[in-house]
Amino acid sequence: MAAGGLIASELLAACGGSSSPGSGELDPDALDPFEPSGSRDGGTGLPERLAWAPTADSEFFLAFGQGMRLAATERGFDYVTATSGNDPRLHVDQMNGFLDQGVGALAMQPLSPDADAVVLQRAIDRGVCTQGIITAPSTMQVVASQYQIGYDQGKAAADYCVAELGGNAQVLYFNLDSASPQLRLRHDGVLDGLKTGGGGIEVVGDITVAEISTTSGFNTMTSALQRYSDIKVVLGGDTIVVGAHKALAEQGKLTDDMFLSGVDGDREALALIKQGGAYKLSIAFAWKLMGFGLGQFGADWVEGREVPQLVVARGVQLDSADAVEQFEAAGQDPSAVFGDRARYEEYLPLYGTVSYESRQQYWTAPVDPPSA
Repeated sequence: MAAGGLIASELLAACGGSSSPGSGELDPDALDPFEPSGSRDGGTGLPERLAWAPTADSEFFLAFGQGMRLAATERGFDYVTATSGNDPRLHVDQMNGFLDQGVGALAMQPLSPDADAVVLQRAIDRGVCTQGIITAPSTMQVVASQYQIGYDQGKAAADYCVAELGGNAQVLYFNLDSASPQLRLRHDGVLDGLKTGGGGIEVVGDITVAEISTTSGFNTMTSALQRYSDIKVVLGGDTIVVGAHKALAEQGKLTDDMFLSGVDGDREALALIKQGGAYKLSIAFAWKLMGFGLGQFGADWVEGREVPQLVVARGVQLDSADAVEQFEAAGQDPSAVFGDRARYEEYLPLYGTVSYESRQQYWTAPVDPPSA
């Protein structure tokens, strides 16, 4: 558990209204479930505009944007977005452009944590509801149990190898370590999960992927097959593994006894699971519901209402057509699901409370979800 990620800055009204950082720090485990009082602060003066800064046109990022756009429309807010194409400098420039244009809330996916942090701090200093996906500084942080997600993915692959492949298999793993320190925890979890299958499971490739795209997965898989022709297990994020699936098919190497698995719940990955065959598991996040919720909370912030400090993205294991269809049904009407708090929190539990009035409280480091 990463603790001490929240800093409270005290407004020193008695000293001419200046502010300075305080020493108050909070462990995520100290947060109560989100329970807004229903009260409303005075006007924030922030623009009624929501922004989403993804790093690529991956299916799950598009789903997030669809959800946020729906929320903005429902609340009568403007919605803006721009994709950086995995270019760290462009990513920062686009976020700065949103701030210059004027936004009340900014949601973003990390790409280069050090560079991202500068513009995120700028947003916080302007009072913007800064919504970071496993990143900080941020007013509201989307978090996930990254080690457990990785372990579950690796363990599922190991169990399959033992049951179906005699405990012997070559594994190719695509990690995303460069995107966020939290994703290094997922990396550790995957490797530990694979170890449960015994020494016959060999990780022949553990590749850091800087670009989240099917093209990247396709090209990397094509290169790997030149060296390792007997790969039976491919793990990583869904977007990358879908690309690997396409490369295997093109090379005539795709067989139903393989175990391909991704994380995120990409639409293409879920379609492959429903078809049956090599693509056997996605650990999915409810991206459309997430985007809708962050859009609603961004609008609440602008209107002076309370919002959660942590949004926990639960990974849902989808390994059958029935499981995929049930998951997809929840994303068909985000407004209805969001309106049913218990149903929404089946996918995205909410913790802590903050508002524009208490905006000096914000996360200074990526954190894990509350352990309870």
